[in-house]
Amino acid sequence: MEVFLCPSCGLALRDPVTVACGHSFCRRCLAVGGEASPSKCGLCGARLTLSRSGALACNVLLCSLLEKCLDRDTKLARLKTDVQELLGVGDHGGALRTAQKGLALAPDDLELRVYRSEAYAALQQYPEALEDLEMLCAQEPKECEGFYRKGKVLLAMGQKSEALLQFQHCLRLNSSFHAAQYEAEKILMNHSSPLTGTVMEPNSDASPDLRLSDSGKEPPLFVPFEGEPTQDLKGKKLAVSDQSQAELSMSGWLKKMSNSGVLTKKKGDMEEGALAETTGAKSSQDAQPDFGALLSTTDLECSLCIRLFFEPVTTPCGHTFCRECVERCMDHRPNCPLCKQSLREYLKAGKYSTTVLLEDLISAVFPSEMADRKCVHQAEMAELSNLTKNIPIFVCIMSFPGIVCPLHVFEPRYRLMMRRCQETGTKMFGMCMYENGKSFADYGCMLEIQKIEFLPDGRSLVKTIGKRRFKVLRRGHRDGYNTADIEYLEDEKVEGEELAELQHLHDRTYQLTQKLYEHEDISFRQIFMHHEPLPEKEEDIQASPDGPVWCWWILSILPLDMTLKLTIFSDTSLKARLTQLKRVLNIILENYDSSS
Repeated sequence: MEVFLCPSCGLALRDPVTVACGHSFCRRCLAVGGEASPSKCGLCGARLTLSRSGALACNVLLCSLLEKCLDRDTKLARLKTDVQELLGVGDHGGALRTAQKGLALAPDDLELRVYRSEAYAALQQYPEALEDLEMLCAQEPKECEGFYRKGKVLLAMGQKSEALLQFQHCLRLNSSFHAAQYEAEKILMNHSSPLTGTVMEPNSDASPDLRLSDSGKEPPLFVPFEGEPTQDLKGKKLAVSDQSQAELSMSGWLKKMSNSGVLTKKKGDMEEGALAETTGAKSSQDAQPDFGALLSTTDLECSLCIRLFFEPVTTPCGHTFCRECVERCMDHRPNCPLCKQSLREYLKAGKYSTTVLLEDLISAVFPSEMADRKCVHQAEMAELSNLTKNIPIFVCIMSFPGIVCPLHVFEPRYRLMMRRCQETGTKMFGMCMYENGKSFADYGCMLEIQKIEFLPDGRSLVKTIGKRRFKVLRRGHRDGYNTADIEYLEDEKVEGEELAELQHLHDRTYQLTQKLYEHEDISFRQIFMHHEPLPEKEEDIQASPDGPVWCWWILSILPLDMTLKLTIFSDTSLKARLTQLKRVLNIILENYDSSS
């Protein structure tokens, strides 16, 4: 299975980072901050953007899944690489912890023992460093590097005699081991009198001849080699070449050990081989790991809804949630639900791309569970799409059929409501005004979302238009907002003489409305300037179940008591509504005419 392959390097993901478009790469492949840092995603071409801190957090969930799915050899190879990098930057504490993790997997791994001994030594934990080096010497008795490093640790502990014996043993194994020769000479020449059991005899070339007694056996002769540091008989240090300095450093020594074959495998060969085996790049299909046996559905559950991920998204801080879950959290506070890191920039971007790798993994490993999860989601959407049962109710003001109603949405419950209306595709919700003794009035109007403008802080400006009137049958709640079972209102139809009388009443009332709209009084002008223009008369006044739109336009503007407005609104007789409007318009016009 190639699901864990990095699209950039082709190897199994290492420190995976999920970018804004939803694709995941090795962190090193992104080369963050480097000259080779890509500006676009290599898969979809989307622009790669960093947070203001410039940091890319690893995907926590993917790291956990890789830890479970990668084989032992790959894990060891990666841990060794990490230890080397930590030692290289001087993070000896981190190197020690990483080496401990590796040795928990492979207690007998000599390379990790070497790295751990270096970390111990740098932290001045010399007895622990000696313990690792003694194991190395016991398992590789014919290799001198372990004895050399053991001598260096003993020297740091002040045990010069024991250190000298280790350097002597190095030279017995390899008379050309220049670094050991240099250390032995330095110990002997820095003492005013020879150490116990040490005989110093000058050679004809003025180089010191060092003889160490060893159970009566004749010790080997220490002679300087070309390019190595030497001392004259007075203890004055001579020049040291760059090459010998490199050999004296720990990194150079480790490199020398690796090149000489003392350690098990070269790091690069081990890691590449292990990665190839894991990802199937070099192995057959049958040899690939069984992710179904390694993983369970609990490994792929959202920590918020405790269900299998559906449309998983990864935040900039590296945590993963269902898209709907993280959106709901962001409605309340722009912080990660787990680590509390600020996600204001993430919220401002307003883009929640699905983490592609996780969707592919779930579909491949748990296809039946994923199918069930989709069915549950579809059932939830179907329930939310019902426009008569449990419709969402926005409790605010009165709205009217055919009339634009702009809204400023900032409460978390209504932000969720608007998002669901968009997701279901209905783009519809009910609007009712508040009424004392009830959570909302018995009558309201369905609104259709025409446009939503999302603001950087999560608020939104919503342009809606009234559609149908309804009567509330039952009240309920869902996730903090009100819901209702409703039935739609429809005007009574008339024919014949009744229709002719209705048409006459309609035309007369429209004329009064037009007269008020065109009135020269400044107070009228100020009122109408904040509303849409007066709608045109409709040819068929019974075409809509709610009657002519202009009736609702003038009703929304008239300064009437809200109870009276609601009474007119709920009436299913167009004749009754027009009669009420005509009476109100006559009163208003007569009052203004008499005052003028």
